[in-house]
Amino acid sequence: MLQCLMLDGRAPMRRIAEAAGVSEQTAARRYRAMREAGALRVFVNESALGTGRALWLLRMQCRPDTSSRLGAALAARPDVAWVAAHSGGSELMCTTTLPADAACGTGVLPRLSNSASLLSFSAYSVLHSYSGGPAEWSGFDQPLSSGPTSLPTGGQAPATVSDEDRPLLEALRTDGRASISQLARELNWPTSRVATHLQALLDSGAVNVDVDVLLERFGFRASATLLLQVAPRHIRKVGEALAGRPWTSWVAAITGPANIAAAVTCRDTDQLFRFVTDDVGRLPGIIHVEILPVLTRLKQADTRVIDGRLEWPAR
Repeated sequence: MLQCLMLDGRAPMRRIAEAAGVSEQTAARRYRAMREAGALRVFVNESALGTGRALWLLRMQCRPDTSSRLGAALAARPDVAWVAAHSGGSELMCTTTLPADAACGTGVLPRLSNSASLLSFSAYSVLHSYSGGPAEWSGFDQPLSSGPTSLPTGGQAPATVSDEDRPLLEALRTDGRASISQLARELNWPTSRVATHLQALLDSGAVNVDVDVLLERFGFRASATLLLQVAPRHIRKVGEALAGRPWTSWVAAITGPANIAAAVTCRDTDQLFRFVTDDVGRLPGIIHVEILPVLTRLKQADTRVIDGRLEWPAR
């Protein structure tokens, strides 16, 4: 069921039940249990390509006594994602977005410069993302060979979300699996209008159906960020190879001393060790690898992690 949802968060429960080999009522009950336990959240978000926003990776060295407060403040910002504590809690990493034409002083970066909690920080521009999103991670013992996927069609650039569709997007950001009838009641729209506009948004690529998952709740407890220094002529080959590995959920080419970043989640540290030595170590052109184990996750793509559970936004 989790794999089906990661492949398509709005897949009909009937199809998820068929893939999982259970009844539709059982599938619905299990989904509610995972949701209420704070283990996963399905939401719809505006496509990053459609917004024209640049992505940055931030690495911050903090005073240990203030890192939790700074991490919480970062996690509360809508323009910051994937906030995690590393290095015993003295280091934070996250991603942030900025408009491509943003002026100096925009966003979270100038606020970091004035924070007394920081000892130092580095900002790396993401030049190219090879993969991203929960559906990219497939490190299950028995991964699905196929699932109820629903991907945008066509090769055109993603459309943008119109002002008319903003209320629909906001409702779906709260609950990405809300039914057409639920959305119609909430927005006071006819069901036909909801169905038509939602399908148009999905087909155009203006929005994505995303799933935030706490993989440690499902037995995958060793997460880390890998920072790789790779010979320039091998960057593309290494990035594509890592993006195809089941343990990676995000791989990107970045600026800075390390030119590839990869988010990795394994079952345990032994599996992480074998992945780095036996798999990553065999790739061509790798000069240096830095492994930054995740101590605590403070925010997923769009959802804060509080007391070990995903906190759904209030309606």
